[in-house]
Amino acid sequence: MAILSSRNYDRNMIGNVLKQVVDAVNAGNIGGPTGPTGAAGPTGPSQGATGPTGAAGVTGPTGSAIGAQGPAGPVGAQGATGATGPTGPGATGPAGAIGATGPSPGSTGPTGPTGAGVTGPTGAGFTGPAGPTGPTGTVAIVVVPPTSDPRVSGQVWNNAGVLTVSAG
Repeated sequence: MAILSSRNYDRNMIGNVLKQVVDAVNAGNIGGPTGPTGAAGPTGPSQGATGPTGAAGVTGPTGSAIGAQGPAGPVGAQGATGATGPTGPGATGPAGAIGATGPSPGSTGPTGPTGAGVTGPTGAGFTGPAGPTGPTGTVAIVVVPPTSDPRVSGQVWNNAGVLTVSAG
């Protein structure tokens, strides 16, 4: 039975035509008779290419924890000192009370030695040179610098026991 061949099948006919094609393929009736067997091809290589490496196996279990513990490692180097933290919030506190006034008049140091030069003859109204000034009395000044950077250029502050000049 011949199968209908067309470039434009009727929609109602296409199902029947496809069934005929499938039946002919399944029956093996397509093409001519089988020809004679061809000559054998050349022998392939005796050994094939090596296949890819297999995946790595899983890690084995952790060993026993019964063994002796190793010695402690060396102590690490001391880290650098961190930067000084920022000045805390809030306004500067009020100024302290003014201290008591010292004795009046203040103590005066001893008189200095007389100059080394010889007094010249009395001239026409001129006096000889004065001797050097003697040492003065001791004046004690106590400075208590702040313990954080005042952020004022040139002001001294106490940075952990080291007097430091603020950069501003």
